Amino acid sequence: MSRQSPPPNPEQVGLQCAALHSRVFSRLVTRLFNNRLADSGLRITQFSVLNAIKARPPESIFQLAELLGMERTSLQRTVDKLIEKGLVDAEPTGNKRSLGLALTEAGEDCYQQALLGWQEAQQHFESLVGPDNWEEIARELRGFSRQVKQIL
Repeated sequence: MSRQSPPPNPEQVGLQCAALHSRVFSRLVTRLFNNRLADSGLRITQFSVLNAIKARPPESIFQLAELLGMERTSLQRTVDKLIEKGLVDAEPTGNKRSLGLALTEAGEDCYQQALLGWQEAQQHFESLVGPDNWEEIARELRGFSRQVKQIL
């Protein structure tokens, strides 16, 4: 009979927990970006959705959710808000019930304004962690994300 190691104490959990540390870091980075995007009226999640639509116009919410690593229902709420603001159009693609998404003219204007705030936030962030460090960290995070996604 093998002996199990004792469970970690709460202090150890707090120091070791990958979910906790990644969420704390994520919240702080989100606040930094939201602060710089405030003048555009967008939050970083909305900006990221607009950017993804602009970069690779999706044929469905599911496709966009996969690209962004978001739950489809959360993404749908964000897209609905962008549609309500007149920043995104949803048009049938002809593929089953899928709706393709595209930026409206107002969405393009808002995106361009927000892009300036995003650049400022990104430059500030990179100055904190170092541009070369960030490049390596981003590459590692993408790899870790792929690995975790494979087991989900």
